[in-house]
Amino acid sequence: MKRIQRETLSDVRKLKEKHDEIEHILSLYKTGKGLELLDLPIQVKIALDATGALFLVGDDDNGNEFERARADLDKAGRRTGLRSRFVFESKTRGKADTIAAELSTQLGASAGHHIGRPVELTRLQYSARVNRWLSLTLVPFGARCTNFLHSSSMIQNLRAQASLDGPPSTFEHHDCGAGLRIQGSKLTASLAGLILGSGGLDSGGGGGGTTNRVTTFGQVTCRPANDVKLSLSGLWQVHSPSSSSSRLNHVGILAIPRGSLRPEHPAAGGGTEGHTELSVKFDSRAGGAMAVMVDCELYETLKTEGWVQMDRSRSSHGPLRWGFSLSDVPDNELGWGVKVSGGTAGETTTTTTRGRGRSQLQQQQHQHLELEGFLNFNLGKGARLQPALVYATRTKSTATPALFLRSSWVM
Repeated sequence: MKRIQRETLSDVRKLKEKHDEIEHILSLYKTGKGLELLDLPIQVKIALDATGALFLVGDDDNGNEFERARADLDKAGRRTGLRSRFVFESKTRGKADTIAAELSTQLGASAGHHIGRPVELTRLQYSARVNRWLSLTLVPFGARCTNFLHSSSMIQNLRAQASLDGPPSTFEHHDCGAGLRIQGSKLTASLAGLILGSGGLDSGGGGGGTTNRVTTFGQVTCRPANDVKLSLSGLWQVHSPSSSSSRLNHVGILAIPRGSLRPEHPAAGGGTEGHTELSVKFDSRAGGAMAVMVDCELYETLKTEGWVQMDRSRSSHGPLRWGFSLSDVPDNELGWGVKVSGGTAGETTTTTTRGRGRSQLQQQQHQHLELEGFLNFNLGKGARLQPALVYATRTKSTATPALFLRSSWVM
C-alpha cells in the first residue's frame, strides 16, 4: 500500500505541474502578454547545390574568348558555383499553420568577378490554413512569385523549387509579399501581390538602388483526371518612375506617405525652400513586365512547360523572351529533359554625323537562343546528379557550347 501511495503521489505531482503550465499559458494569452511556445517541434532540412562547367571554346592570349563565353552563359542564366540552404519549419495552432525560415549561403562566379556571401536570412514565411479550402501565405522578407506556386510547406517545395523553369520575373526577389490560395477538388486558384522598394536594403535606401516595383501574380490549376494537371500562370509587374523611387526610398520600409499620388512639382518661382509634397505614383507607362506561363504534368513525372515574357519601357515595348521545356524525371529511374529559350534584346548605340557634329541614338535589336539537353540520375537518399549540354548564341557571329554538371543533395 505504501508503494502504491508513493507512485500515486508522484503521478499526481506530475499532473499538477502540467496543469499549472497550462494555466500559466492561458493567463498570458488572456492578459495579452503573449503566448509561450513550449517544446515547439522544429523540422530542419538542408539542401546543397553545386554546378560546374567546361567551356568548349578556344582561347587567345588575353583570355577574351573565355570571358566572353562565361558572360554569355551568365546572361542566359547558366551560372556556376556552390549554394547551401537551411530550412527551419514548425507547425503551430494545432498543426494548421506553418512558420518557416530559410538561411542560405552562396559562392558563385559571374562575369568578371567572384561573389562570396556568409550565411544570411533569405526568407521568412507564415502560412495559415483558414479552412479546408482557403489558406493564406505571408512572406514579410524575401518574397518571390515562386513562393506561391506550390503548397505552403517550404520543406515539401525544396525539390520542386530546384527544377522550376519560367519567366525571369517569377524568380526576382521582393521585399515582401502576401497571397491567398483557394483549393477545391479539381480546381485551385492562387493570387499574390509582391512589393520591392520603400527603403529596403535591396532597393537602395539612399535612393540610388533598384527601381521600386509592384508585382501581381496569379495561377489557376485544373485536374481533369487523377494523373493530369494543367496550370495557367500570369504576371503583371509595374515599376515606379525614377523620380518617385528616389523620394520613396527616404520614407522607410513599408511606409506610405499620406496625400495625393501626383508627381512632385517644383515650387513656384523656382525656390527650393517651399513646401513640396512627397508622393508615389505607380504608372503603367513607367515600365514593367508581362508574362504568361502554361504547363502540363502527366503521371507526376512527365512535364511540358511554355512561357513568354515582354518587358515594357516608358517609350516602347522592351525585349521579348520566351521558353519551352520538356522533361521526364521519375524518382527511381533515369530521367531526361530538353530546354529551349530565346528572345530579342536591344542595344543603344550613339552615332555622330560628320560635318554637323550631331549625335543620334540608335536602337539595335539582336536575337539570342539557348539550347539545353540533360540527363537526371537519382543517387538515393535525396542526392541527384544532372549532366547537361548547353549551346548559347548571343549574336549571329558568336556561339558558346559548354558541358554542365549539376548536383544536389537534400537531407
